[in-house]
Amino acid sequence: MLLLLLSFSSSSVFAAAPPEKDGVIFSGTTACGKKIALTFDDGPHPYKTMQILDLLDKFGVKATFFIIGENAEYYPEIVAEEAVRGHELANHSFTHPRLSKLTDAEISAEIERADAAIKKASGVTPRLFRPPEGAYSENVVKTAANLGKTTIIWTVDTLDWAKTARDAIVENVKASVTSGSIILFHDYTHKDAHTLEALEVIVPYLQGEGYEFVTVSELLKGK
Repeated sequence: MLLLLLSFSSSSVFAAAPPEKDGVIFSGTTACGKKIALTFDDGPHPYKTMQILDLLDKFGVKATFFIIGENAEYYPEIVAEEAVRGHELANHSFTHPRLSKLTDAEISAEIERADAAIKKASGVTPRLFRPPEGAYSENVVKTAANLGKTTIIWTVDTLDWAKTARDAIVENVKASVTSGSIILFHDYTHKDAHTLEALEVIVPYLQGEGYEFVTVSELLKGK
């Protein structure tokens, strides 16, 4: 089995083909103009997710949340709120295991259980899937595709989960972002993470640079 693990932690057809490797999408196409996508992994969190939602509302930004199914069962009202506020809901497995170590049946169960929890909370069945830790194998990608999922990784890793300082996150994003970028944040993090503080700086800065924030699906469609 071929294992592809990103060191920094499909079945859908799009109007403008995004960059793709091994059936996995890392960014949108530059043909979409100065559009980028914010993504958040591992939530929902009992209070951090709502803080992020309020900040996104403040700046008029829509994002894509890659949700852990188990957390969706714990906090269904927050998943529902994400949908109500117009954000995209995506699948990040049910228990956040290393999927490449599982059988095809176990991979399917992780994705399907997460789908069920997210749908129960929000009425939405996700189309997009991101494997935990960005670690995937050929079997993971094929199994997700067989379930109607497009596998998404990212272009820019903020390392917010590692308690990276606010200014380091900001400088990393400023230096790395380009048209079509998919930016990785987390809404379920250690209490000392600086995600929210970094977003307070990054979002208005990038808007001032002419970037438009869209959901991942919108980005890939060149919308």
